[in-house]
Amino acid sequence: MDIRGARALVTGASKGIGKAIAEALVAQGAVVWGTSRNPENYDWPKGVKPLQLDLSSVASIETAWDSQRMESLEFDIVVNNAGSGAFGRFDNFDFEVWENQIDLLLVGPMSLSRLALPGLRKRKGYLVNVSSLAAEFPIPFMSAYNTAKAGLSAFSESLVIESVGSDLKVLDLQLGDFKTDFNYSVVKNIDKNEIGVCAYAVWRRIKRRISTSPTPDAAADKLLRCIQREKRGLIRVGSIFQVRLAPLFSRLIPRNIIRAINISYYVK
Repeated sequence: MDIRGARALVTGASKGIGKAIAEALVAQGAVVWGTSRNPENYDWPKGVKPLQLDLSSVASIETAWDSQRMESLEFDIVVNNAGSGAFGRFDNFDFEVWENQIDLLLVGPMSLSRLALPGLRKRKGYLVNVSSLAAEFPIPFMSAYNTAKAGLSAFSESLVIESVGSDLKVLDLQLGDFKTDFNYSVVKNIDKNEIGVCAYAVWRRIKRRISTSPTPDAAADKLLRCIQREKRGLIRVGSIFQVRLAPLFSRLIPRNIIRAINISYYVK
């Protein structure tokens, strides 16, 4: 697909992975719109046109789509990227926190996709769902995030199958660790005195790993190369261990051993 002149929508484009994707699309000559719940609060990347969109509410998504006449913008590329996290033992949070995670990370992207797909099919476009390797290798104490990303990957694969024989392209972009400010916005409920696998130790481990991870530009560059080559389906982006070795091990090694390795990755 030729990105130059393409019209793209990137959700959560004010920072992090979404910002990097939006900037990369602009650099390649695309016309880009980026979304945020409160677009007036951010300095947007040059060339990115802000739109207001709250993906945690299906009703608000439909209202924003209609009120901002987003169908008339005729997107060729839609990137479902917006998200946030909650970190803590599953039963230590009010269930509303987990419910909000599922709405924002799974139900919202599915709702936006439903609105965008007719136009994307017509224009032979791209739908990109930004998922996570957590779909296959769950992050301890982020149960709703893991569940939502696994669901989003399953949703993407369903659309890939449904689109066989058509010109619609669907990508499941599964990300490993990247150095963003995502962790700073994570809602946390951490008890240093927990018995067993301790959330506090896991959180410290995650912060250390993120600090030495690749920058979001690497994910954006990989995505654009896949779009230009008209790739479809699952694309993993991250370290060699995350995107090649770990998935290979998961197919060859019993699940209980994989679980032990996953725990070791975050705890030790």
